[in-house]
Amino acid sequence: MALEHDIASLVEASEALTSTVDNKIQSIDSAVSSKMTEVNNFVAQQKARVDSSLDDLTVIGDGGKGTLSFGVANFFSSGTGPTTIHLRLPLNVKTTDEMFHLKVRGYAYHEAQVVDATFVGYAHKNYGALIKEQAIGTHLPTLYVGSDDHVYCRLSFTQKHFLTFSVDAMLVGNGRLFRAGDINVIESDDEQL
Repeated sequence: MALEHDIASLVEASEALTSTVDNKIQSIDSAVSSKMTEVNNFVAQQKARVDSSLDDLTVIGDGGKGTLSFGVANFFSSGTGPTTIHLRLPLNVKTTDEMFHLKVRGYAYHEAQVVDATFVGYAHKNYGALIKEQAIGTHLPTLYVGSDDHVYCRLSFTQKHFLTFSVDAMLVGNGRLFRAGDINVIESDDEQL
């Protein structure tokens, strides 16, 4: 009888141990599943952040001085003949007090030339003028104040067939970071607008 009682106790203890182990396995499975969901959500969030950043590579920097914005304006022409391109900046010398730095890069296919120009300056409302300006590069880069008192950048091309360029900006001094749509690209044969 004692032997049967010992066997019954052993079977009962074995079943209790099995139940405890099963409960622990379920608890571990639940914890692992919860952590896997947490990790998968984290990975999905990071992937979304990376994808968003790759889709929006228009601004590089922390928003402070030296931050770059890319593709704020662009131009393409499949036409032929000479042309003059004017970039109208959102800077009025009578009402604006801002510095700027623009970089124009591209390809003048029919001229077989690189388009590479840099424009810097300061629209200074106290003087009502564009000051401390410089325009360097290919295609006769020129800065001027138009009849509407806005700052303009001008490039001249002997052939516009498949002319393509993009305008990038840098935040300098007391200026702003230009964004897409801030600069108007105007094709006109006039020397000044």
